[in-house]
Amino acid sequence: MRWYHSLSLRLLLLFWVLLFAVASSGYLLALWFSKPIEPEPVPTAVQESLAPLLSEVATFRSLTPGRLLAGDYRVAASLAPSGKERLQLDRTLGMNYRATLMRQLEAEQPQQLPLGNLMLLGPFQLEDYRILITRPITPGERQEQVLTERETQRVQTLALLVGSLAISILLGAWLVMPLRRLTQATREIAKGSENPDLRRLPKRNDELGELARALATTAYDLAVSRDAQRRLLSDVSHELRSPLARMQVALMLSQEQDSPEQQANHIDQLGRDLERLSTIIERILSLSRLENGLVQLQTEQVDIRRLATQLIKDLRYVNASQGQRVQFQGDGVWPVSESDPELLRLVIENLVRNALQYSDDDVEISCQTTSNDYTIIIRDHGPGVPDDQLSQLFTPFYRADLSRNHKAGVGLGMALSLRAAAVLGGTISARNHPEGGLEVAVNLPLSEPGNGTEQNGKS
Repeated sequence: MRWYHSLSLRLLLLFWVLLFAVASSGYLLALWFSKPIEPEPVPTAVQESLAPLLSEVATFRSLTPGRLLAGDYRVAASLAPSGKERLQLDRTLGMNYRATLMRQLEAEQPQQLPLGNLMLLGPFQLEDYRILITRPITPGERQEQVLTERETQRVQTLALLVGSLAISILLGAWLVMPLRRLTQATREIAKGSENPDLRRLPKRNDELGELARALATTAYDLAVSRDAQRRLLSDVSHELRSPLARMQVALMLSQEQDSPEQQANHIDQLGRDLERLSTIIERILSLSRLENGLVQLQTEQVDIRRLATQLIKDLRYVNASQGQRVQFQGDGVWPVSESDPELLRLVIENLVRNALQYSDDDVEISCQTTSNDYTIIIRDHGPGVPDDQLSQLFTPFYRADLSRNHKAGVGLGMALSLRAAAVLGGTISARNHPEGGLEVAVNLPLSEPGNGTEQNGKS
């Protein structure tokens, strides 16, 4: 994720920008609404009181900045028509108010303008000479300045309040509203919605976008899981109901029949249904343990060919006709690998039994080995499976009854093999062989004997 997609950094940047905007807006609004200080005409009474002092040309020319004129009046600046010292300014006032003094000297009529604690008066002109005079500000003028400053502060405070309100609205629209939408979407998911209303949130590139996308994925996964659980519960109920119903009928008939032969038939039916119930429950429990990660690997060196050979012998012992139909095919190299023999046997046995159930011909088992993995291939010569149903073969309780001759089984063998292979770190795939029949390939990682897996498995 790029830095500008980070919500934390974007929030920091946003807060900085907004704080800067509020401060700037407060300053600008204060300037906009505050009354600028404008020069005012010098009162006539003041001009008349100063007229006797400023009527002599010689006296007027001799007035220099800093000189006390009369009472509290002091010369602040003078401008002569020519000479080396044509412009003279009071040192203190010249440092702080030079531009104001220069502007005031160019005025056409005498004006007064406050400068800090002083009132600037002028320009007073005689012939081509001009001077500016200052006097202390009176208490009344000071009070007026205080009122003006307070008014400016009120405007600035109002601007800050308005700016803060604007920030709150902006943050609410940009941050709080998405959080409320995510909260509402979470409630929709809790009610079972597969597609919660997230608006445009999944398209965002920040943490909120990631959260929205994760929430959408979670909603879909939960919906799929709920549907799978419902189907599993329905399938389990159906599978258990059929043998239980037959057992009830067989038990009732065995009690009513007098013939020992008929009673024996009913007892045999009870035995077959009990065995079927036991198989269903055992496979459901095995599937549950695999799906919930309750199986712990106990690895050791396993000769894969020997394990497959022993499996075929066991099948022949139980059912000679079925066991004779399982044949090794090809000259592929069967490896010796670190694995869990019981879990690996479960994978192969369920796939072989599934092939025997759906075909009356031979079932071929072969192996292909590379430097990193090996693949065990089980192929039957039955009618195969429609291509659009291949992906459903590993779904619990799925049976391709419409396309294959179903003889037995409860539809859990392929699902068990898939889960067990995943625990072993492998995969299973199925396809229709070009020459007919279904071919199932189990690909497992090859772990050479003598590495750390053996020690871990035996510890």
